[in-house]
Amino acid sequence: MTLSKTTLAIAFAALSMGLMACTDNQKDSATEAETEAKEMATKAKEKSVELYEKTKEGASDLADSAADMAGDVKDSTVEAYDEAKDKASEAYDTTAEKATELKADAAKKLKEACIATKKKMGEDPKDCE
Repeated sequence: MTLSKTTLAIAFAALSMGLMACTDNQKDSATEAETEAKEMATKAKEKSVELYEKTKEGASDLADSAADMAGDVKDSTVEAYDEAKDKASEAYDTTAEKATELKADAAKKLKEACIATKKKMGEDPKDCE
């Protein structure tokens, strides 16, 4: 039995060493995997920062473009307002001139009608002035 106990002890020792060897390999493999995972996480973080910066730049450019467009719209609106104001002023002036002409014509016709009426009635047309 001694032989079999010794054989068993040697076999157990060999098995333990084999398991330890596997464990060391597994530890090395796990360490390598951890290192690779950390490298991947670092690269992902760097890529994320890069994408964030590009997005920020794009948003800034977009905001600048929107501000430029708003400025253009404002300028166009001011121009349109000024043009409409000028046209309205011209229309008002034209209307005022036309109204003055119509008023003068109406006064002239009223005077002529007054004179004609006074003459028909045999009265003095001097009162029509």
